[in-house]
Amino acid sequence: MRGYNVLFPMGFHYTGTPIMAMADAIAKGDKELIDTFKEIYEIPADIIPRMSDPLYMANYFKEDIKRSMKEIGLGIDWRREFTTIDPEFSSFVTWQFHKLQSKGYIVKDTHPVGWCPIHHIPVGMHDTKGDVEPEIGEFVLIYFKSDKGIFPAATLRPETVFGATGLWINPNENYVIANVLGNRMILSERAAFKLSFQIDNIEIIEKIKGSKLVGTKAENPITGKFVEVNGAEFVDVNFGTGVVMSVPAHAPFDYYYAKKMGKNVEVIPVINVEGLGNTLAKDVVEKNNPKNNEDLEKLTEYVYRTEYNKGVMRSDLEVLVKEEFKEDLRKLSGLQVPKAREMITNFILNNGLGRKIFEIMNRPVYCRCGTEIVVKILKDQWFLDYSRTDWKELARKLLSRLIIIPSEIRKDFEFTIGWLEKRACARTRGLGTPLPWDKKWIIESLSDSTIYMAYYTISHKIRQYKLTFSQLTLEFWDYVLLGLGNPEEISEKTGIPINILKELRDEFLYWYPLDMRHSGRDLVPNHLTFFIFNHAAIFPENLWPKGIAVNGLVLYEGKKMSKSLRNIIPLRKGLRMYGVDIMRIALSSTADMGSDVNFSESLVRTIGENIRKIYELFKNLDNYKDTTYAFPEKWLISRTYEILDKVTKSMESLELRNAVNEALFIFSSDLDEYFNMVAAENRNANGNVLKEVLTIWLKMITPFAPHLAEEIWHEILYQDTFIVNESWPEVEKSKVDELILLEYKYMKKIIEDIRSILNIYRGTPKVIKLYSLNDSRYVELLRDAIKANGQMKVFMDSHKPRNKEEARLLQRIFNESLEIDDDMKKLVMNYNINEINILKQLSLYMRKKLGVDIQINEFSEEIKKLYNKEALPLRPAIIIE
Repeated sequence: MRGYNVLFPMGFHYTGTPIMAMADAIAKGDKELIDTFKEIYEIPADIIPRMSDPLYMANYFKEDIKRSMKEIGLGIDWRREFTTIDPEFSSFVTWQFHKLQSKGYIVKDTHPVGWCPIHHIPVGMHDTKGDVEPEIGEFVLIYFKSDKGIFPAATLRPETVFGATGLWINPNENYVIANVLGNRMILSERAAFKLSFQIDNIEIIEKIKGSKLVGTKAENPITGKFVEVNGAEFVDVNFGTGVVMSVPAHAPFDYYYAKKMGKNVEVIPVINVEGLGNTLAKDVVEKNNPKNNEDLEKLTEYVYRTEYNKGVMRSDLEVLVKEEFKEDLRKLSGLQVPKAREMITNFILNNGLGRKIFEIMNRPVYCRCGTEIVVKILKDQWFLDYSRTDWKELARKLLSRLIIIPSEIRKDFEFTIGWLEKRACARTRGLGTPLPWDKKWIIESLSDSTIYMAYYTISHKIRQYKLTFSQLTLEFWDYVLLGLGNPEEISEKTGIPINILKELRDEFLYWYPLDMRHSGRDLVPNHLTFFIFNHAAIFPENLWPKGIAVNGLVLYEGKKMSKSLRNIIPLRKGLRMYGVDIMRIALSSTADMGSDVNFSESLVRTIGENIRKIYELFKNLDNYKDTTYAFPEKWLISRTYEILDKVTKSMESLELRNAVNEALFIFSSDLDEYFNMVAAENRNANGNVLKEVLTIWLKMITPFAPHLAEEIWHEILYQDTFIVNESWPEVEKSKVDELILLEYKYMKKIIEDIRSILNIYRGTPKVIKLYSLNDSRYVELLRDAIKANGQMKVFMDSHKPRNKEEARLLQRIFNESLEIDDDMKKLVMNYNINEINILKQLSLYMRKKLGVDIQINEFSEEIKKLYNKEALPLRPAIIIE
């Protein structure tokens, strides 16, 4: 409608393990999944067993989603449809990976990854239940030696080891004594299992109940002090090693539970925070008196954050240190916490007093098969090396040129580019494209979906000319997408006619670069950032994408849709329940970009009522024969073009919520206002004006409700074109009468003032008298006050009151200049208005709105004396009788 040739393609992502995991679950008779398919997705019972075949399941859902997209009226070019396991697309991915490898961006390395212990494959966001990205973090293990073995205390805050006065284990859980790298170590049974994926050849020597370890003495390796092992149920044996230090001065849990056990709590301060002291954990527990672990979690977050950002190590730290370490660790005294953490970590590792391990920080995260993810140190794995500085700089350069909608998401991309490290790009299980140089590996789902937008541009041509996988060589893709190579030689080698090669190259250049990539907010830390990296790596700068638009989730009645809440509504079912155009508006345009849409019954009703009202108005257009062109008509036309201007600007910046709010709800309200105005004048609406504004509205609403728009366009307005092919209405500034709009706002302000008085008026009002100033001197004073821009001295100096009464008048006018809004300032500054004429012109409407007779008169000294009331410009005296 704006004159652009627009491409909306669609493909289907089969790659990865999710489909295989669900197919396995069906084959095993998973009751929960089968019930979900039956009850929520309404899949016939005889179809479900066939879904144990992953490809059958993928194709079934592809066709179902495709039907949904057609039914909701998406303008998709289905000629370009493909799946990510089509051989032709695989040739494209093969070319992409050869390009990345040739630039050194793909490496074989050892690196920690999320890992499924059952299927023995790396796991990313698309491989987990709920699409949760496993977040991998580092713990420092500090070795506390005892007669039974080493207690490897896991910590994120090794700088607090100087104040460790004990160890915690969970007395109710199972622990093991294990041979770890030649050391006899004591850790939880679950921790030993998890660490076996990071450390080879862990051997379980003995299993032991946690309660049997309580009371053991172990040596703090930094201070040389022997501390006691205590039991506490808050210790999570699934996190770290199931052994944690007790540092009462700096850990609220430790101080709270040590005190609760009735022990004589030893508090050794290590970190000082200016203004808050050096025992922050102890102090916040005693001050806040926490009641439960949830309260303690909040205090812990506060203490950890405050000490990290504002804390410094105590100045005499060496007094807490073993004699042999004093010289080395004296330099930590007085350091800020981040630097001290780095130095003590290196000291512990370099002196064999501990090591690092990796953990899933947002655990529990589950593989699609239902197994909890662990961290594995993966050897000889293929990685995309997003940690490379040169690649990061390219990505930042591309990001700096992108339009990001909403703009506040840009910082999330900047943050992700900064922290992104090596990422496993292949699996040994799943659907997808084999890694070209190591075919036992399958390229994973977040690695083969980064530049597929380029494939859309020519996918239909590949199908049209029946080009085969063997013809789509690396040289073919080099030429079509990068313009590299000799087309005559490529034609001879591939058997593709040279005119077809050139046609494909032209087709690609016609559509690329990509204008806007739409995706979910949850994909910013992975897929969308990979999209930036990969485009920056492969394409020249003139073909870099231009924008990314980020959408939120759809909630139902304020809650996230989930199987457990039974509140999932598949799209096709929603279309049957609520109607196509109502769903389009509710899903696309009732929240800002990047925010979640709250789909609700009341929202649907409100949209439906407004749509239905305007539809009925179209049907009854012929009943409006009046041709009067007065204030109401001028106002409605001005408002409609004002709304059109706002909607156009909102659409251009993808502010769809604002666009629909103006085009549907505010326009509908303005129609009501217009009908009230003409009813107050005891006449009918002007049919020609109604047809003009409704036709503009119909075009504005077409992108959101095309089915309704086409029906009205053809069946009521008797047009023989498609409205979606009509031009978007032009914003004709000459049709906007600013004075009319400002006079209306002035009248509305007076009505609001009257209502505020009526709210406290005792009795039944019979008549409301408005006495307006009709003296240009006062208007000039108000103009001068507005020009003073809030500077009272400037205003007073320019008028120099001669007495107290003049001073009071000037003070009141100056105060009014501060109180009136921008519209009223514009009315005063730009127009020579007569308030009495405005109010008289609109008095019938005011009478209808207020239900009371309105009388308009000029303010005078006699009125002032009679009622003891004042009037100012834009502020008539209001008398209720």
